[in-house]
Amino acid sequence: MAPPRILRPAHRSKLASGPGIAAPDDGHALLEADQRFQAALDQAIAKGRERIEAVEATVQLKRHTKLSL
Repeated sequence: MAPPRILRPAHRSKLASGPGIAAPDDGHALLEADQRFQAALDQAIAKGRERIEAVEATVQLKRHTKLSL
């Protein structure tokens, strides 16, 4: 592994005063990504509820069928 470079004070100040890591538009992109994630999560939760209801209905039907025999 190469040893870390030691920067002279002039170079360090240029790096420190440079632009930030995140651009101003990143906040908007993050908000849109979060909204897409929330929508996908809501869909997954809804599908999960539908599956639970289907399983419960199947169990009730099986119990009813066993009682009828």
